[in-house]
Amino acid sequence: MNLINLGEAKSWLDAIPGGQLGLEADEQWQQFACIGDPVVTVYGAYDTGKSSLLRRLIVDSGVEVPDWLTISARHETFEVNEVRGAGCLLRDTPGFVIGAEDARAARNTQLANTAVELTDVAIVTVTPQLATAEFPALQALVGRDWAPGSLWFVISRFDEAGVDPESDEDGYRDRAQRKTDELRRALELGDAVPVFVVSQDFAQMAGSERNPDPQLWDEFRGWDGIAELCEALTNLGSRDDSSLRAFAAQRFWRKSVADSLDGLQAEVGKYLDHENFSDEGLRLRQSWVTQLDALQNSADADLRGKISETIGQTVDGQRDANAIEKSLAATIDSWYRMQERNVEKLLRNVDDTIALERQRPSWKQLEELADSIRVQADRSTSAEETTEIISPVVKRVADAALKALTDYEKLSMLKKPVPTSASSAMNMSKRAAVATAIVPLVLEISSVAEQLIRNRTSAAERDRQRQALDAELDRIGDRAAVLALAELKPFIEAARQTILDVTAERVDLRDGLNKLVAELQALVRSGEALLGTSAAA
Repeated sequence: MNLINLGEAKSWLDAIPGGQLGLEADEQWQQFACIGDPVVTVYGAYDTGKSSLLRRLIVDSGVEVPDWLTISARHETFEVNEVRGAGCLLRDTPGFVIGAEDARAARNTQLANTAVELTDVAIVTVTPQLATAEFPALQALVGRDWAPGSLWFVISRFDEAGVDPESDEDGYRDRAQRKTDELRRALELGDAVPVFVVSQDFAQMAGSERNPDPQLWDEFRGWDGIAELCEALTNLGSRDDSSLRAFAAQRFWRKSVADSLDGLQAEVGKYLDHENFSDEGLRLRQSWVTQLDALQNSADADLRGKISETIGQTVDGQRDANAIEKSLAATIDSWYRMQERNVEKLLRNVDDTIALERQRPSWKQLEELADSIRVQADRSTSAEETTEIISPVVKRVADAALKALTDYEKLSMLKKPVPTSASSAMNMSKRAAVATAIVPLVLEISSVAEQLIRNRTSAAERDRQRQALDAELDRIGDRAAVLALAELKPFIEAARQTILDVTAERVDLRDGLNKLVAELQALVRSGEALLGTSAAA
């Protein structure tokens, strides 16, 4: 077995967003490490005889059976409880339930799994039927790094196996051997894993009595298997063997890292999807803003050309100042309305695209993430401190990642968006016809143009004046264009802000997502390296 460096394991857990997993794991380990006696945890599925087995071991050890130990046909064990006996600290656990869906069964399962992760010796109970439903969970348990002699199996309540030991003891023993072999094959148990076959309460002689007289079972002790199990426990409690605790440390820290790594890998996948979707949203935003910039640049060139063309046509047509004024006003007003239509067309395209994008599951998932961040931000410190250590590590890693993303975001920009459309938002941004804002310049242009038309000087002088007046008209035209574009700018900027607003829900989380994904990916790489490192503990 590759040994994991315990200090590095804790440091790696500390580095997970939130900074609590390493601290919590170390607190759990320190509480366990200070126990002087070997810790033996009885673990098994519901109704495999854990409590009755523990009662028998306690009674035969001459210890008072604690009040918490209840024997019945109902599901009675809901906590991890401890009692000293046979020189060990014996732990009773709730029965685990495969595929538990209700909250109580899920919590019981998590309690049992947490307890068996932190023990010197695990005693796994199964019934004579060796029910296959629990085998995947048991196979996963067997696959952990157990030191020789630290994982035991008990085939419990074997008087229910179908052979009466009182009338056919040989048949009983033969059935016990065959069941033992079957269990070893099914779970691929090595020779270092002992299997005990017991009938802890033959014919339910003690029933639900908490403290029965141990003499009750005297006539069955020759074959009920309890003596062998008690002797193994007594030997365990009497020997000075630190290797079990050292292996428990390896098993606990490796499992803590492995479980957290599983959680991180799941979170990387989830947040990478969010990041990619947010990146797509940013690209859409940038595309629309670029199109808007192109419209603005085109509007500038178009306006200057139209003003120059209109002035030239009116001068060449020998029109009076009033006609020139009307022609220029109409040109500029038409130009402005065209720019409005171009911008509104772009914003309608934005609306249509966003409507389609909102149908994608990724959008809904990103909305749910943003809502979760808002909820996380509103949680009080005291509420956060009530998180149970027994909650699944994968969930705690997910909570830690969400909290990290919440911390990365400045929250002020994560206000709940008000649903709106880009084109409807722009209805409030339309302005009056722009020509009215440059009437003085239009009048000035008209006056200069009329002066040019009425000039009665010689041809040479007229050409000279024409050049001077043309230059003046160009300067005035440029000023008119600048003023007209200034009137258009608020409309363009309102459109730009609208594009930013309607894409904010998808884009605003991007920077935090990028940072979180990079951090999680780095943690996954270092966690994988840590589990593959061969180092002295």
